[in-house]
Amino acid sequence: MAKTLRPGRTEDAADSAADGTDTVETYETYETFRVGCPECGRPIALLAGEERLPEHAHCPTRWNPFGLTVCPGTGRAVAEATPATGERVAHEEDGVVLLTLPAGLDWRKQPFSHVGGPGSRPLRQQTVARAA
Repeated sequence: MAKTLRPGRTEDAADSAADGTDTVETYETYETFRVGCPECGRPIALLAGEERLPEHAHCPTRWNPFGLTVCPGTGRAVAEATPATGERVAHEEDGVVLLTLPAGLDWRKQPFSHVGGPGSRPLRQQTVARAA
């Protein structure tokens, strides 16, 4: 019987599909743990091998996200940070899970996308009557 390959498939992929032994891709896993920044107190997720806190933002108010600055805790030693959950225990997570946004996060509903806050309406421009 003649072998026919569809475009984009390699010889090995066609053979394994015919044998019924499909290969299952495995994702890399990473050990992560959470600590609290000693300066701003925000929880930060770190990989197990990190020695310094990563660069993270400090937002003085929820309603002015344009005044962001780099937190002074950036670059401090991980040993200075407090564990976020009471003890420093590493959790093993899939790489895909780490890079996926939470299900409830919708950027359109974040405070910075609504200028006046929840329930605000756009302001109308007032027209000024000119004297003739």
